[in-house]
Amino acid sequence: MILNKGIKTIILVANKNELSFTTDDSSIALYEIGVGKVNATVSLAILHQEISALGITPILLNVGTVGSTRFPIEHVLYPENFAQGDAYTDGFFLENTTFLSGKGTLKSIDISDFDYSQAILTSDRFINVNTAFYKDIEHLNPEAFDMEAYALAYFCYLHKLPFYAIKIVSDNCDGTV
Repeated sequence: MILNKGIKTIILVANKNELSFTTDDSSIALYEIGVGKVNATVSLAILHQEISALGITPILLNVGTVGSTRFPIEHVLYPENFAQGDAYTDGFFLENTTFLSGKGTLKSIDISDFDYSQAILTSDRFINVNTAFYKDIEHLNPEAFDMEAYALAYFCYLHKLPFYAIKIVSDNCDGTV
């Protein structure tokens, strides 16, 4: 991908093979961020340096797949609430987690105002309903689980970048990913 000052939207995707999308529109770019929170953050940090050097602030759109226990396969979600899927127990990890809400402009919200049932939870693992990890978090009943959205949203929140997400349910968290 070659960035230019005319870029208005950058589609962030973990794996380009997940998205069969091409366009001749030079204002749209496709950027592969890799799988998982760390890869997504590092890739977005590099991208941020490049767009900052160009003096542009394009819309960042994360498109990808999610697992969901609530929605059928192929269902499309437009999430606007993001949380760490690995920080769910009382104490240090949960108390030091930023809960994010918004489309475009993200804001931090207090945990007491955060509705997990309207959120995407991001973890560094595929979620499977037959595991002990899932049993610990099933009461949260989120819209879906993924591996990058929270990391991307948090980076965008910190750097005041416009962030949106579109997620397609690829599995029902039953080991069939």
